Amino acid sequence: MQELLGFAPDLPSTTPGILTDCENLVPTLTGFKAASQLQPVAYPALGDECRGAASVLRLDNQRRFFAGTPTKLYEGVSNAWVDRSRAGGYTSGAENRWRFAQFGNVTLATNQADKIQASTGAGFDDIPEAPQARIIITTAGFVMAFATVDATYGDMADMWWCSGLYDHTAWTPDQAKQSANGRFLDTPGEIRAAKTLGSMVVVYKESSMYIGQYVGPPVIWAWQPVPGEIGALSQEAVVDIDTAHVFIGSDDFWIYDGSRPASIGAPVRQWFFDRAHPSFLYRTHGYFDRVSGIVTWYFVSKQSSGELDNCIFYNTKTKRWGRAARAIQATVEYIATAVTYDDLGSLYATYDDISGIAYDSPQWFAGGATPAVFVGGELKLIGDTPMPCSLTTWDIGDDAAFTTITRLRCRFLRSPVSAALQAYWKNGLGDVLANGEVAGFDDGKFDLLWSARWHRLKLDFTGPVEITAVNPSLSLDGDR
Repeated sequence: MQELLGFAPDLPSTTPGILTDCENLVPTLTGFKAASQLQPVAYPALGDECRGAASVLRLDNQRRFFAGTPTKLYEGVSNAWVDRSRAGGYTSGAENRWRFAQFGNVTLATNQADKIQASTGAGFDDIPEAPQARIIITTAGFVMAFATVDATYGDMADMWWCSGLYDHTAWTPDQAKQSANGRFLDTPGEIRAAKTLGSMVVVYKESSMYIGQYVGPPVIWAWQPVPGEIGALSQEAVVDIDTAHVFIGSDDFWIYDGSRPASIGAPVRQWFFDRAHPSFLYRTHGYFDRVSGIVTWYFVSKQSSGELDNCIFYNTKTKRWGRAARAIQATVEYIATAVTYDDLGSLYATYDDISGIAYDSPQWFAGGATPAVFVGGELKLIGDTPMPCSLTTWDIGDDAAFTTITRLRCRFLRSPVSAALQAYWKNGLGDVLANGEVAGFDDGKFDLLWSARWHRLKLDFTGPVEITAVNPSLSLDGDR
C-alpha cells in the first residue's frame, strides 16, 4: 500500500503517493475524506450580501452573533436577525467589509466607511473620537485600528492608532491616556492585515511585515520590520492558528510563529496562482477549524466574475492539502444553542433537512462550535453530509518499461457508497494523457487491464468515504 500524501500538483507527477488532482477532498488526521455539503439553519436570509460576520464572547460569558451588510448590522437572536445598526444605517462601497472585535463587554465593528462602531448590549453607535478604520483588533488593554481615515490626517492606508489604555472611547493622542498613532513609512504600500500573536501585534503590507510590542509611554507601541519582502493579501487571508499565523502572500503560502516566515506552499503554490483571479486575490477569505486543525482559504477563480467560488484546504497537523468547489460570501464560527425535539418543527421544514446531521454533530449541543458560511445572504453550516468527491493519482510506471496495470486496491477507513475508476495513460511523461479503461468497484478494489509506460487513475466516490492508501498492481511487459 502506498500512503496518500495529499493534493500536490506542483510536485513532480511521478512522486509516489501524491494526488495530481482532487475534487471536494479534505485532508484528515488519518487520510482524506469527502468535503461536506452545506446545511441550512433556521435563520432567514439577510436582506443583502453578507460583508462580514462574527461570534463574540463577553466577559460575563454571554455570546453575541453578528452579521453585516452594506447598510446594516444585525444580531442573531433566537434564530432571527435583529437590526442593531446606528440610526440612519450605513453607506459603504463595493469593497468595504465589516470586521469585528471584542473589548471586554463592548463589541466593536468597522468598515472603513464609517467611524468605529460600539455596542454594549443593544444597538451600535459611533465612537465620537475614533477614526474610520479598515481593520480593528484588541490586545493588551487597547483597541488598535489600521488603515484609517479621519478629519486631521485624511485617508492614511499606512497608519495605525491605539485607543487609550482600557478605554475604547479615547482616541485623541494623549500620553496620560496612552492613546497614540503613527505610520509605517519604511516600506511601500497600504496595510493589508493586522493580527495578534501572543503579546505581539503583526501588521502586514503586501510585501512587508512589522512586529509591534507595547513598551509604555512615551513611545506606547514600538514597531520593528520583519526581514524579507513578504506580506499578505488581506485581513481574511491571514489565519490565526493560535500558535502562529498562516497566510497567503503575493506569491506563496506562509507560516509565521514570531521568529521568521517560512514557506508552506511548495505542493500547491503555482497551481493556486495559476487558477486564482489576479484581480481579486485581496478577496481571499480564510477560516480555521480548531477541532479538525484545518485551514480553509476561499478564493476567486478565473472562472468567476468576483465571487468566492473555490477553496483550498491545509491540515496544520499533517501538512497535507486538499480542495473543493464552494461559493460563499463570508465565514463565521457558529455557536449552537441546545436543540430539543420540540424545536425540530420550527428549525427544519422536513426530515430531509436534518437527515445529514450526524448524531454526534456539534449542532445538537449548546455551545458546540461549527464552521459556517453565508451564501446569498443565508447562513449555512458546514454539515455532515458528504459531497461527491474524487482523487487522481500520481503517474505510475517507468520511462523505459511498458507495464500492464491489472488492479487498484484501496485502503478505506470508511467505504464509499459507490465508486468508479477512470484510467488514463501515456507513453512519455511529456505526452498528453489519453483515456483508458473505466472500471467498476468491487470488494475494495478496481479491476482493469491496460498496458502503457505511464498510468494515472481517477477515482470518483459518493457517500461518506475516508481513504488512506492505494496499491496499484502492475506486471512488466518489456522494454522498448
